[in-house]
Amino acid sequence: MDDAECPPFYARSTGIRGRITRWQDIEYHPPCLYLLHSRIAPRGVLPPAEGEDSGAFHAEIVYAITPSTEHTTYDVWAVARDFAVDDGSVSEYLHHSNHTVVMQDVAALDVLERVIAAEPDRYQELSVNIDAGGLAARRLLARMVGPGAAGAPR
Repeated sequence: MDDAECPPFYARSTGIRGRITRWQDIEYHPPCLYLLHSRIAPRGVLPPAEGEDSGAFHAEIVYAITPSTEHTTYDVWAVARDFAVDDGSVSEYLHHSNHTVVMQDVAALDVLERVIAAEPDRYQELSVNIDAGGLAARRLLARMVGPGAAGAPR
C-alpha cells in the first residue's frame, strides 16, 4: 500500500503521523506456522536497493495455530520488532493490542462453532478476498493429506 492511512496501532507504536507506505508478506509453513512480515514507513519512503532499510519500522508476527481436540485449538503467537526495543510501554501496548485482536477472533469463532453445531445441515461456508491466504493454506493441507499424499490412507 503506497499511500495508506496509518492505522492507530502503527501510529501509536511507531510515532508515524500522516500517511504511510506499508508492505506485508506472509509465509505459511504447513501444517500450522504462519509468519507475517510487516514494513511500515512514512509515505514515499521505499527500501534501498541494497543495505539496511533504516527508514522503516519492521514487525514480525508468528502464529502457530495447533488443533488440540475436535473443539479446541491452541493459538500461540509472538510479535518481534526492530523499533522502540527498549521501550516497555511499546511492548505492553503491542501485547495488549495483539491480544485484543486474537480474543476478538476467539469470540467470533466460538459463536460460529455453536451456530454450526446447532444447525449442521444449514452450514454454508462464505469466504471473502481477505480470506485468500487462509483458503490457499487449506487447499495446500488438503493436497498434503488427500489421496496419493505421502502417508495418506490407501
